[in-house]
Amino acid sequence: MNDNTLTVGMIGIGAMGTPMSRNLIKAGFPLTVFDRNLERLKPLQELGAKTVSSCAEVSRGVDVVITVIGTVQDELEVVLGQDGVLEGAHPDLTLIDCSTVGIVATSKMAAAAAERGVAFIDATISGSTGPAAEGTLGFMVGAYTDDLERIRPVLLAMGEKIHHMGPPGAGSAMKVMINLMIGMTVLTVAETLTLGRKAGLDPEQMIEVLSETSVRSPHLSHKGRMMIERNFEPAFMLKYMQKDFDLIMEAAHALRMPAFTSAIAHQVYTAANVAGYGDLDYSSVVRFLERVAGLNP
Repeated sequence: MNDNTLTVGMIGIGAMGTPMSRNLIKAGFPLTVFDRNLERLKPLQELGAKTVSSCAEVSRGVDVVITVIGTVQDELEVVLGQDGVLEGAHPDLTLIDCSTVGIVATSKMAAAAAERGVAFIDATISGSTGPAAEGTLGFMVGAYTDDLERIRPVLLAMGEKIHHMGPPGAGSAMKVMINLMIGMTVLTVAETLTLGRKAGLDPEQMIEVLSETSVRSPHLSHKGRMMIERNFEPAFMLKYMQKDFDLIMEAAHALRMPAFTSAIAHQVYTAANVAGYGDLDYSSVVRFLERVAGLNP
């Protein structure tokens, strides 16, 4: 049993929120959970979590609220909307946003939290469903130092690495940069394999040779293997990668920086999502490229 006295609320009991909640319970934190899909709450309730009927009710009864929400609009509604987290907030509350919502939405939530006297922390996640289940996630954190130290045990119950990037907003900024790199890398792997197939090369040999050169990347070995084996069971859905490129382009616009190759990648992921690959792993972008290249999938 964790000897920390903090009570915790989790909002968003999905692919990430569920295993993160399980690890909080395992670590001994009293947990309150809420999700619009009530069926998702039952397994956690059986493990001892308390269930409530709104986001505001979560925040009224705990010291720390964690949000793990899939879309920007839903996250803003959860935090700022009617019956939202801030409506039920008390002055000692800490709000930890683990969602990927970009720098603009994060700034809006941080400002609103400050007006209510609520400590705001953006603790964006490095890792997907596997590390979430294992409790080995990494967190890129934007927070004031005292606020982070107060809730550090909560983050360590769900992950093993905490990178304090700076004040509120810095964690979300870093997450945008990570997903830019990852999204571009996987798209490069997909385009390389597709062009190689068009040239008559064997994808298995391509992966072997590329891995033996200076091109050493887990996204080549792991996502490339998924592409070859046609295994697109989602660890991270393509529609969410498209959303992240929406945020990348939003950040580039807000910071007045040209983002030439990012704009092209944004269009590719958007087109792949529209073409029907959104609920598959984002490595399925290879199927979209093969399709437009006239190759059999």
